[in-house]
Amino acid sequence: MLDERHLREFTGGDFEFQKQVLGMFLEHAPKYLEILCRSDNDNWRSDAHKLKGAARSIGAWRLAREAERAEQMGYPPENDPRRVRIGKELLVRLEQTILAIQELDNGQ
Repeated sequence: MLDERHLREFTGGDFEFQKQVLGMFLEHAPKYLEILCRSDNDNWRSDAHKLKGAARSIGAWRLAREAERAEQMGYPPENDPRRVRIGKELLVRLEQTILAIQELDNGQ
């Protein structure tokens, strides 16, 4: 769920910086998803882009791909059933990513 090699390269192998990066992800990514999934969200594409970028920065490729799918939808109307489906899938991917981060923290 988490590309540890990418994360090490991204943080230059600096363990403290890695902890900061992961902490920022844990703080911001759930908020990005919450905002994205609001039924009145008029910024669907840009909010999906934020989540994609956050996921890519830490090597959470599955979450990033799902966020990219959401981004490619453009600006779906409020009643578009794809919004709910992709929101649920993003939530699953985010939860998996959070678990991977917790496992990484416990292993170090």
